[in-house]
Amino acid sequence: MKTLIIAFGLLIALSSAAQNVTAPQGYEAKENLRELGSTDGTGTVQTFDNRYEGVKGTPYVFEQFRQGEVFLKSKKKVVIKDLNYNCMENEIVYLDPATKVTRLMNRFKVDLFMLHDGTEMITFVPLKLEEDAETIFAQVLYNKGSMVYKVYEKEWVKANYEGGYSADRKYDEFVDKYSLYFMKKGENVLYKAKKSKKQMLAAFPGQENQISSFIKSNRLDLKNEESLVKLLEFYDSL
Repeated sequence: MKTLIIAFGLLIALSSAAQNVTAPQGYEAKENLRELGSTDGTGTVQTFDNRYEGVKGTPYVFEQFRQGEVFLKSKKKVVIKDLNYNCMENEIVYLDPATKVTRLMNRFKVDLFMLHDGTEMITFVPLKLEEDAETIFAQVLYNKGSMVYKVYEKEWVKANYEGGYSADRKYDEFVDKYSLYFMKKGENVLYKAKKSKKQMLAAFPGQENQISSFIKSNRLDLKNEESLVKLLEFYDSL
């Protein structure tokens, strides 16, 4: 019984002492935490930023490889089950059916190629945007006298989620872009489509009034592929 009384008294004393402890404040508190981290007071903890979400998009025209046909300059045609075009690197690529490895095709041997877009085959032909530029491949949107081309492009946008003024974009991304070009019938001059009607009219000397009236009456958006095709169809009808 005496032992129990002594133990009970000791518990009361320890409880009272704990209630009288004053928690460290300010700089003293920080120093105490630092000492708890390691024996010498200089320990650090490695942390990981898990907000990054990887890469979105693809450098290819299509997310998935498509059935295609390649027409070689040797006049041969090759049917390929899984074909695509890397418009960022200007590379024609295909999936090797035996190894399932993505391989490059020698684009200098290619006259043109076609890809199935889900509803029909679309045609890509070699095109030089400038005299000294590298030859790339562009989709043919219209070919009935004049020509309209769609040049696929990709912009690489890096993740930006750190800092007070970040865009809160937690992933790198291949952003889809494109430009439109046209070539009038009977000419070998490549024009880039312009949003400004005044700039577009400069490509049609002698037909400015007719072209201007057609653009206005049909409310054409000259950066839109369907509108540009309509404009060249009208020009071919003059």
